[in-house]
Amino acid sequence: MNFDLTEDQAMLKDTAEKLFAEGGDGLWARMAEMGLLAAPFEEEDGGLGLGPIETMIVGEAAGRAQVVSAYAGSIATAGTALRLAPERRSDTIAALAAGDDVIAWAHDEAGRGPDAARVTVVRPAGDGWTVSGVKTDVAWATPEGSLVVTATLAGEPTVVVIGPGAAGLAIRDYKLFDGTPVAEVTFIDAPVGAVLARGDAAAVLIGRAREHRVAYRAAEAVGLMQAMLDATIDHLKTRRQFGETLSSFQALRHKAAEMLIALEQSRSMAMLAALSVDEDDPAARTLTSSQVRSVVGKAARLVAQTAVQLHGGIGVTEEHPVGRGFRQLTLIDLEMERG
Repeated sequence: MNFDLTEDQAMLKDTAEKLFAEGGDGLWARMAEMGLLAAPFEEEDGGLGLGPIETMIVGEAAGRAQVVSAYAGSIATAGTALRLAPERRSDTIAALAAGDDVIAWAHDEAGRGPDAARVTVVRPAGDGWTVSGVKTDVAWATPEGSLVVTATLAGEPTVVVIGPGAAGLAIRDYKLFDGTPVAEVTFIDAPVGAVLARGDAAAVLIGRAREHRVAYRAAEAVGLMQAMLDATIDHLKTRRQFGETLSSFQALRHKAAEMLIALEQSRSMAMLAALSVDEDDPAARTLTSSQVRSVVGKAARLVAQTAVQLHGGIGVTEEHPVGRGFRQLTLIDLEMERG
């Protein structure tokens, strides 16, 4: 099988790497301008009609630049639910692809695993529906943004959209240890903008969204691990101890080799994830996603911890790239473990 990038994919990679290297304020708007937000969506919905390989390219570039953005939750997860829903919302997708709306994925609930039935409930209200419940760790949630919410309606799983500026929301902001802004969102009879799926269709949709998130986070982890390995090798080549560079010590070279092996294993699994998320067989997708989570999670932990160990005290400082990468990879490891 040919794993070389096409000319268009190589251009996307170059564009993403340059954009993320610039960093700075207004990154989300610049990502929209360059088409990165529109990549996975159909052209009739305002997208570019690209696939999971292109999403993987974006994820790896973001990881290598140690960018903290809403892409995983907004594009890879909520965006997947929107574009694969039985009742596709083209207007909502178009706003997301254009960068006009940062749509948050609201699934986690305190004390409940990701596969458990949701206690957030949808109830009929007049000609429509309302949502009541509490979601935790909702990344990039704002009162002005939309949310894709998983819930229960008459005992069945349901996925709904809460539109921007909706009433009945209480948002408590905080941050995860890698700097990601998240919120506890309380829904108090919040009006539903659209129902994306109910019953078995909703269960499938939630699973597909989570599989795409795993694939994106795996690619992001690969980029982060590459950045950590590059920084560690540079440190070993330049830092001197007992009159010799650290790279002259065989034990430290072996540690770096272990990081490289873990990175290349993860790179293969990230590619497998990207190639498998659109597989027709749901059992095959579930198995692949589980394998990817296991391999990438363990590799992320090994690379992050080894990089800090080889850097010494400076590797745990907030200002150092290795310290930042350690926090990002640790969070990905925890996500992969939880599913």
